[in-house]
Amino acid sequence: MAALDYLRRAGLTVESVADRLRVSPVERITDPLRHFIREHLAELLAELNAANDATRSPAPGYTVTAAIASHEWCMARDQYVSHLMACRACYGTTGRYCAAGTELRWSYNHTPMFH
Repeated sequence: MAALDYLRRAGLTVESVADRLRVSPVERITDPLRHFIREHLAELLAELNAANDATRSPAPGYTVTAAIASHEWCMARDQYVSHLMACRACYGTTGRYCAAGTELRWSYNHTPMFH
């Protein structure tokens, strides 16, 4: 998830649409970020596909949001975010976590969003 995390830390949203990347908002994409995206395109698509394989998609026509996510995913997200906000040792933007934060981050990343 390193390439995706890099773009997310830059304030970008990355989606895979029909084996192509959709990166937004466009006004935040700088020339160095364009170069990074071109250089890491295969890695970004692989990371997105792996994330999508880990979570089954809802029925066609539904927008993927936390509003339709599984209860387990919401719980994992809430526990991770609550810990991150309270723990002085965890820095989510740099990917540095205490032992508990690391475990909660792993749980959040690996809990299926949908059943």
